Amino acid sequence: MIRHTIKFFLNIAGLLCVVTQAAEPPNILIILTDDYGYGITTSYGGDSKWASTPNIDRIGAEGACFTEAYVTCSVCGPSRAGIMTGRYPQRFGYYTNKDAQAGGVPADQSMMAGYFKEAGYATAMIGKWHLGSTTPGQHPLEKGFDEYFGFDNAQTDYFKSPILFDGRKKVKQHDYLTRAFTERAVDFMERSGDKPFFLYLAYNAVHGPSQAPQETVDRYPNLPERDAVRVAMVEELDNGVGQVLDALKQIGKEDNTLVFFLSDNGGLPVWWEGSNGDLRGFKRAQFDGGVKVPMMVRWPQRIPAGQVREQLAIALDILPTALDASGIAAPEDELLDGMNLLPALESAQDLNPERKLFWAGSHFDDITMQTPGYDMAGPPPSWAVRQGPWKLVQIMEMGPPMLFNIEQDPGETENVIAQHPETSSKMTEAFCNWFKLGVPPIGWKSEYYEQLKSVE
Repeated sequence: MIRHTIKFFLNIAGLLCVVTQAAEPPNILIILTDDYGYGITTSYGGDSKWASTPNIDRIGAEGACFTEAYVTCSVCGPSRAGIMTGRYPQRFGYYTNKDAQAGGVPADQSMMAGYFKEAGYATAMIGKWHLGSTTPGQHPLEKGFDEYFGFDNAQTDYFKSPILFDGRKKVKQHDYLTRAFTERAVDFMERSGDKPFFLYLAYNAVHGPSQAPQETVDRYPNLPERDAVRVAMVEELDNGVGQVLDALKQIGKEDNTLVFFLSDNGGLPVWWEGSNGDLRGFKRAQFDGGVKVPMMVRWPQRIPAGQVREQLAIALDILPTALDASGIAAPEDELLDGMNLLPALESAQDLNPERKLFWAGSHFDDITMQTPGYDMAGPPPSWAVRQGPWKLVQIMEMGPPMLFNIEQDPGETENVIAQHPETSSKMTEAFCNWFKLGVPPIGWKSEYYEQLKSVE
């Protein structure tokens, strides 16, 4: 199993950490990747004959790897909305990429950069935004970021992006985007000086289009051109992460920087076979291949190295964890849905075993992805609950709920609902109670929302 691979990898790393209390507020660095499947990273079971990720692996080896970490949605718009707000996106009608196309996150929603800017941090958003920027109050520069270098869409050309902006000014020429985002991130950190920084570095790699510098592609002459390009994209991403980590050390901010690394959702089947490891499904699926992601956390001054955390975690946890680490009080007028992970990380043990995670939105399944007969950005509804070893999933047009024991069956291959009706009933009731927080969707079909409300 992947978690055993991680334990072996970290054990051979032989890294130790001296835990001390930070005298100053830590810098916060969130590195987000795009369509980066659970099984790509070497320490998560990735096959190094395809792609090696030594720099990404460093984050977990020098901190903690979460083997049971999730995002709020299996597509990028709602997933990023959950990260940036610290709230389930259903609270503000953001269920699908259809809602992203219809306007994005409502302007009245607070985002995490604002809390850090108010506390005196230098703040920057670099990379893929995809949360809306046309309505007043939506642009990154209006959401607490001092600097913005990126684009607001699902994807763009890596070499000649027509939608790349520096602030509000369009960028006409740029390097390969992964390199350009890395260079800007390093520059921002170096310019932060004595001021603590909050940096949201949202790479668009390895999302399509499949493009990479030719000199990197040429390093894989034994692979078909299609595969060589994709592996080269991973190499460029890993190199970028390495440059950012090295820069932290060079400017003397490595020890007191809290680093988060994760993906926005699972990989696509057209990427390469096995990019999601042994998990069922892929991006756009409610199964773990769509919503389970590699997540690593590093903070040398506070977090012991070499940890493997098996407790349930979700991207919503990033904001409360970062706020607590920085000594910033959680907002009294904003309900955050995540939990603070620092107690688990500092004690090097798993906490809160009864925690529940929820999903509700539109998703393909293994079958309908092959012959979709509806809007790719907003197909019919499904929902899921994860608690302890159990995962309850219903793709509503495909039939009744399915129950899986993830600990025994991480590939979600055996539906055991008939053997555990009481567990299924309790989890369904929990979903119904949770979904009361949902509001009508921004752009998704209202009839799909009503179907989710009818679950009983």
